[in-house]
Amino acid sequence: MVANNGEKSNSCGNMPQRTRFKVRNVSVADILAELTKSQREKLISGYDLKNFAKLFEDEDTMATVECYFNCGMNVSETSRRMYMHRNTLIYRLKKIQKLTGLDISRFDMAVTFEVLRTLYKLK
Repeated sequence: MVANNGEKSNSCGNMPQRTRFKVRNVSVADILAELTKSQREKLISGYDLKNFAKLFEDEDTMATVECYFNCGMNVSETSRRMYMHRNTLIYRLKKIQKLTGLDISRFDMAVTFEVLRTLYKLK
């Protein structure tokens, strides 16, 4: 038999207290900056940073990525905000994928890209 909501909330109230962390004002950069150099290098291993470095140094590409991420990875909204044809944006995103192997239209790969970019900046 499934417990009703009242029983569930009571049983949760009896759980031991755990340490809670507030992360409201913590960025990915803040977290990565706390890693040791060897930990950062371990995260970077497996990626050809030569290709990433070219992208990370290209201001137009990074402005595109920044806007794309700020628009929730929405192609239409990004192209509108950048006064860019939608197909041009798609071309740029595919170029990033070709150079890095990361399809930043997928959330998991966008996070990987952002972590690598942040680690590159911290070098």
